[in-house]
Amino acid sequence: MSCHTLSKKELALSLLFMKPKLMPYYFILCLLLLHVNTFGQIAVHIHGNHFHGTLHDNVSNQKRQGSGFNPLIQGYHPEANLFRDDSVGFNFEHIFNGAKEQHAISMFTPRQDPCQVRHIDKQSYEVHWPAEGSKWNMEARMTYDLSTEGQVDLDFKCRPLVDTAYTQGYVAMMWASYMNRALDRKIRFWGKEGNQVGWTEFGISGKQGIEVGTVGHADAAPLRFEEGAQTLNLIPHADKKFILPFYYGLLDGDHELKTTNDKLLYLVLFDQTKSIRFAMWNFFQNEDGEPDTHSPAWDWQYVIMNPKAGQSYGYRARVVIKPFRREAQVWDEYRKWMKASKSSLPSPPR
Repeated sequence: MSCHTLSKKELALSLLFMKPKLMPYYFILCLLLLHVNTFGQIAVHIHGNHFHGTLHDNVSNQKRQGSGFNPLIQGYHPEANLFRDDSVGFNFEHIFNGAKEQHAISMFTPRQDPCQVRHIDKQSYEVHWPAEGSKWNMEARMTYDLSTEGQVDLDFKCRPLVDTAYTQGYVAMMWASYMNRALDRKIRFWGKEGNQVGWTEFGISGKQGIEVGTVGHADAAPLRFEEGAQTLNLIPHADKKFILPFYYGLLDGDHELKTTNDKLLYLVLFDQTKSIRFAMWNFFQNEDGEPDTHSPAWDWQYVIMNPKAGQSYGYRARVVIKPFRREAQVWDEYRKWMKASKSSLPSPPR
């Protein structure tokens, strides 16, 4: 059903001629109309204890990469969007499977398929992709809980309706966040590079250019793919692997790079290991035409091995956004997550 969005002039005129007793009800109706675009889909505004912003569907944010948050602003720096103003954060971006036959739908289909957003309760919100409009015949939903200061809890669930499309024995999904004013592009995690175990950085500049792409778990087998398949996000780094299921980067909290007392920790934690993959890309350019180290895409992937039609799958994650004090803070947050997630996660190093 098509719905006309009232202009400011139309809204003022309608209020002018309303009956006084009915004015509150007309006002509420007008506000609802202002939040519904011409395709009947909704962008939900968020006003919480610590976060405020807007959660979009694919239509309302189609010029800025599709569904997700823009802006998302937290209380530590109430004027600074965590994500680029011209893009999006926590965006369900890709589904892929390593098969040549699905090459055409292995990029950006979650941004193109119909989805709906809704306010569940209190400070919980959801984006839902019905199976009926999915090019992969998959239902999916992501729930966001913004009720706790300094963190966003994510809960993803999906259910494939067919399993004949997964000829390589898996389906992988990817989420993207285009960061606004990272101190640098690198993500850091506890992992290994070759035989060396410890803190590992991904996104380093070297003779071969900027290190970009995907990082898999140390015990995860490489994903199969056919010749002619879409492999941009599929092949992981050969030497760098993560051991513990989290990565972090640092943001400039007030977006003034000259200041030094406003570092923000941006830590992403997961409740699984081998089914998760990290990713870092650097598409945006600075004024000199070089990759903008302050605008990386800090991404992640979720892989389902041997998916079965009608069966439900999912993962949970937590994104911690707090003033950064020291690296020990990362371990504190990981221990909290181990307890809160109630998952069998590997322990931190002694």
